[in-house]
Amino acid sequence: MSIKYTILKWYKQIVNSYYQLITLFSPIRKEKVVFFLYRGSKLEGNLQMVFEELKKQFPSKEIYIQTSAKKVGLTILKDLWLIRDAETILIDDYFLAGYLVTPRKGTHIIQLWHATGAFKKFGLSTRNTQFGPSEKYLEILPIHQHYTAAYVSTDISAKYFSEAFGMSHTQIFAMGSPRAEQLMCHVAPPPVKFSHQKKNMTKILIAPTYRAGKVHQESLLRWTDEVQEIVKQLPKNTLLIIVLHPYENTRDWTPLMNHPQIYVDLQSSANAWMPHVDAFITDYSSAIFEFALFEKPLAHYIPDLEEYTKNRGFYRPIKEITDGDLLHSRKQLIEWINQRHQHEHLNTKRMVRENIGVVSGVTEKIVQHIFEPK
Repeated sequence: MSIKYTILKWYKQIVNSYYQLITLFSPIRKEKVVFFLYRGSKLEGNLQMVFEELKKQFPSKEIYIQTSAKKVGLTILKDLWLIRDAETILIDDYFLAGYLVTPRKGTHIIQLWHATGAFKKFGLSTRNTQFGPSEKYLEILPIHQHYTAAYVSTDISAKYFSEAFGMSHTQIFAMGSPRAEQLMCHVAPPPVKFSHQKKNMTKILIAPTYRAGKVHQESLLRWTDEVQEIVKQLPKNTLLIIVLHPYENTRDWTPLMNHPQIYVDLQSSANAWMPHVDAFITDYSSAIFEFALFEKPLAHYIPDLEEYTKNRGFYRPIKEITDGDLLHSRKQLIEWINQRHQHEHLNTKRMVRENIGVVSGVTEKIVQHIFEPK
């Protein structure tokens, strides 16, 4: 076993001992609910919707919000102290504290995964790929274990989440997506108020998925290089709105931020822009399912499809997943953008049916299912 794994194993033993000690004299408090943030510093999407509905339905609950530890270190102790006596823990991503210890009986860890539907493989589905964890790593740190329940959008998605989380299908509930409900039922103004000139331009939203670095890298595609090239050949009435993944290195995009036909948004989510743009381009982001709600043109720029498939993979062939156009070259990408105009329509009902399901009353039902006495 390498030095890295030996250190991780010792760290886990120390953390476990600490958790056992602090839970020894801390009875579980049934009213205590903890929301853990991993992707940012504020509630959004599924967690935000559930938080607001929880306060409405169960105002007596004692609610805490915490940014969770992302790496091994002393900050994990703060997470464990907070959850030592909590009955319910709500997460929407990775939760390191919950993998390092075996949660005490009576503590429920509820996974409200941030992505809608199942597109590219994640979690345990990626074990032993270049992107994912090795078996040796999982023996020490069993990621996505210890969840009491997971809530997903549809039955089609549920079987893939069962695989990704290593959970029984009886623990996964297909009840819809709170973030999709938020998108359709709580439409806000555009995140940015553009000038009159830009307001009338054809707006193309670009939201690349997260790409790992170093040894976990899925492919060599660099979106900054692609955008720098295509913007030279765009019509003057086209505006590219680029929303970066929360884990993206923003420095790489600095050279493009002052271009008159590019707006790089470092604050807003892709969902915040979806009602206000004319088309959407991604590579392998499951945000396509949410954009499908608006029945507008969408496309996947995937010149690295073969490499990405080999190093990470998909739950189904990409042609079966999407109704959008598949663009394999920079030339195709430029041509697709140049064909776009305002008020176009694309029939995406199949995508919505398979990956979103219902969009009304979702959050209310999920909160009731989690918190009402069984």
